[in-house]
Formats: sequence, C-alpha cells, structure tokens
Amino acid sequence: MDPAPRRWHPESMGRRLLTALLALAWLGIGGCLPDWPPPGVDDDTPQDDDDDADDDDSGVDDTADDDTTASPVDWVSMTADSFDMGDDGGPAEEQPSHKVDLAGFEIGRTEVTVAQYRACVDDGACDPPEGESESCNWGADDRDTYPANCATWDHAVRFCDWLGARLPSESEWEFAARGGGAEIPYPWGDEPATCERAIMEDPLVGGNGCGEYSTWAVCSRSPDGDSAQGLCDMAGNVWEWVQDAWHPDYTGAPGDGSAWEEVGDPARVTRGGSAGNLADKLTTTYRDYAEPDVAIPGLGFRCARSE
Repeated sequence: MDPAPRRWHPESMGRRLLTALLALAWLGIGGCLPDWPPPGVDDDTPQDDDDDADDDDSGVDDTADDDTTASPVDWVSMTADSFDMGDDGGPAEEQPSHKVDLAGFEIGRTEVTVAQYRACVDDGACDPPEGESESCNWGADDRDTYPANCATWDHAVRFCDWLGARLPSESEWEFAARGGGAEIPYPWGDEPATCERAIMEDPLVGGNGCGEYSTWAVCSRSPDGDSAQGLCDMAGNVWEWVQDAWHPDYTGAPGDGSAWEEVGDPARVTRGGSAGNLADKLTTTYRDYAEPDVAIPGLGFRCARSE
C-alpha cells in the first residue's frame, strides 16, 4: 500500500519514534508499507528490463571533467534565473509559492552511485553507509551503478565535500527538477508518472520498484524520465537529501537560492520520491523530511556546486 500523504508535524520525540519504524522500510511516511523485500523476492538480483541500464548509458560518465578522477561526476550546468517555488494549490508544505532568484550552479546528472561513493570510502574520506537492510546497495553484488542508498545526511554532506561540492539547496533542487523552473508537475513535463518514466510504485505494473521491489541502476528510465537538461531520477528511485533544515511550510523561506539553515527542527528535507511511492509523491514540488541519522533503502542523494 502506498503511504498516505502526511498532513501533520509531530514534535521531535514523536518523530524520532516514527523514524525508528521507518528505518525498517522505505521512506514513505504516514501509512502502511509492504515488507521489504516481500516474501519470495530475491532482493539481491532485481531485473532491469532496460538492457542498457548497466552499460555506458547508466549515468556514470567516466569522461566527466570533475577534479576527482577516481569518482567522476557528470555535472549539468543550470543557468542563473528566477522562478516561483512551491505550489499554492498543493498541500500546506508547498505553500506559499514564492519567487527565488538563483545564481548559476551545477548539479550531478545522476544520484550518487555505489561506485562513486566507494571511491570516497577507499580514499579514507567517507564511512560506508550504515543501513543494515538487504535492500541497501552497498556491499551487494553487481550494484556499482545503483544509487548509494542507506546513507545518512552526514554521509551525503561528507561525500559532496570530498568532491569539492555540496548538497543542493532545496530551491536549487526544485529548480533543476522543473527543468530550469518551468511550471511542470514532473521533471519530464505534464505526462503522468508511470514506470515508463520513473522507478516507482505503479499499479499497472504491480509492486514497488516497478515490480522489482528494489532500486534500479541510475538513469534506467533515460531519456523518457529525464528533465530538459538531462537530469535523471529526479522523480523516483530514491528520495534525495538536500541541505535545508525542515520547515513545515515556506513562510520566511530565503529568496536568494540559499539553503534554509535556520534550524528550528533537526530534520532535513528530502525530495523526489522513491521506488516505494506512487505518483503523488514524485512531483517536482512535493516535500518530505527525515532525521539526519536515518539510513534506509529509499534514501540517497546527489551533489551540487556553485559556478
């Protein structure tokens, strides 16, 4: 069952209890979740019906111009611009819509992969992801091109710092997901989210992860699920950490594109939805949060850097 949309914001103690329960499953908040993996599913060997998912089209670009040659990242440039962030017609968390003036920045085309994260671990700058679920990609066979899930917010921050980068601000993330600030519900445009474009829970396919109960190799739905600039998996596969602390709505949010670091709540914002969510969680404006020490299969990240 897809988690019901959350419309409440408990105090820290209550949310920590909820976090402990969520750590047993995907980051889907507020409702019932299936067993992960379900009985009879071999979680270590998900099948990808895209024959190119594990080849050079997987999104791991070994010709990228990143300074860290051991862990190349394919950076996509986002031109400085203004856009209206949020959705006044959406839930309270997405309101009020407000103008944001962004400087130019670069963002990773893909979610950080296991292979990329391993380079940081091998360099001694990162610790292995902490998640213990069988659905964590770290340590599993043949998962180098899969997202580095089960990483905490601190893991994500440290990896991006090792790259000479950082986590994107929430406004940068939304601007990129919306193809440069376009008023579209999904990164690819107006068409509904289905397993043709995103790794998600699709009733027409049956089961989380488009029927495989797993994350998939990054960019498995390229180019159909890509943004206008070619970013993949901005909807589905794993939720993505951003830099911002959680606030229950946008009242008082900065308008300069910076991360909202005023911490009245220890939780951090997550965006994009995961393989365990239906289409309503995969929109370009949907917001959620998790405690920074959460390490679960439905949660990963990508990096950004200022131009």
